[in-house]
Amino acid sequence: MSTVERRAAARANQRAAAFIRFQLLGDHEAMRYLLVDAAESERARLEFVTALASIAGSLAATTFGHDRALAYLQSVAESSAALSGADDIDRYFQ
Repeated sequence: MSTVERRAAARANQRAAAFIRFQLLGDHEAMRYLLVDAAESERARLEFVTALASIAGSLAATTFGHDRALAYLQSVAESSAALSGADDIDRYFQ
């Protein structure tokens, strides 16, 4: 990994951590600014999403344990798949 790639990864981790922090605080304006900043390029978006997934995976494994985290993620994937194919998705959110 080159110096440029390391710096990009560090910046992506910083953005992802800030996004989670702002989400916890409910600071929507800061989140919007952060997302605009992360969307500066396709690569920046990919780096941000990758960093966010990495942090989320680490938190899930630490909180739930490895097996329960995997079961939770499988449940999210399955329910999201069902919702994405639902004819009337809005009825699930009433």
